[in-house]
Amino acid sequence: MATSMHLVWSSAAPDSVVYETHAIEVVEEGGVHGEVVSERHEIPVRSRAHAEEIAAEHDYELYREGEEWDSLPEEG
Repeated sequence: MATSMHLVWSSAAPDSVVYETHAIEVVEEGGVHGEVVSERHEIPVRSRAHAEEIAAEHDYELYREGEEWDSLPEEG
């Protein structure tokens, strides 16, 4: 399944944008069902281009929306 990448405000560094990833994994314990696996990456995202690079490198589906996305410069 695809892994989505969402930009969020850092909890460690005020005014810094970092990212979270979310994926649905199939679990077969007690029947087949989906389980969401989320990870927070406290890696500063410098720009929209940088976010695009991270997403492309890891094959993430980048969500280009929200206050965090809007706060980033195009390049940097």
